[in-house]
Amino acid sequence: MTSALKEEILEQEEEANVAFRLQTLSPCPLTVSWHENKSLYLRIDKEGRRLSFHLHRLFLKAPSPVLEALVRYGLKGKAQDRTILRQMANLFFSQYKAPPEPLDPLGHAYDLKNIFERHEAVYFPKGIQAQIGWFDIPKYKKFRSITFGTYDRSRSQIKLNRLLDSPHVPSYFVEFIVYHEMLHAVCQPTIDRDGRTIVHTAEFRRREKLFAHFEIAKEWEKQSIQFFKKRIRHGRS
Repeated sequence: MTSALKEEILEQEEEANVAFRLQTLSPCPLTVSWHENKSLYLRIDKEGRRLSFHLHRLFLKAPSPVLEALVRYGLKGKAQDRTILRQMANLFFSQYKAPPEPLDPLGHAYDLKNIFERHEAVYFPKGIQAQIGWFDIPKYKKFRSITFGTYDRSRSQIKLNRLLDSPHVPSYFVEFIVYHEMLHAVCQPTIDRDGRTIVHTAEFRRREKLFAHFEIAKEWEKQSIQFFKKRIRHGRS
């Protein structure tokens, strides 16, 4: 038996064990499925007296009080149980490390690595352990909002939307988005009383305003949705 097969069998046994523990805590029948979707780490469907749990694998390591809160939340949806589940998820994701993905920082109009290094010299003299690159333009069905950039804390990677890689997008705006995401790498999120993660903390907002072109970048951002709508409509990036 290969080590990969052994690992798969152990994982299946762990999944079955947690599903069994949840069933023993529940007064009604339930089913459990597992996934790795970080943005939707918990979904519970109710069909009559049956519960269907769709859980991120983070709950495989959950202690008994969290599993009890999980069942109670599925049955009654109480806020205090939701807080416990959020705190468990926040603790897991704050410690989780994933292997980095390959990134390409060089665009047609902008070199993100160059911008990153200039910002590091001016705003972050202690340095930032992060990589930067572009992510492909999403396939927008109805264009109502846009994600300009992301910071993946588990991989220490910054990604910018390739929609920004255009000479028609002001350089100060691209530089602001890079700066904004770099701030996420140095400003730790906090957890509020309800277990929600606050990434744009007061300290983050204070430091964000230190960017040299903050005001004009924010002003251009207000007009950007209409700008990008027109460019997408005409098939231009």
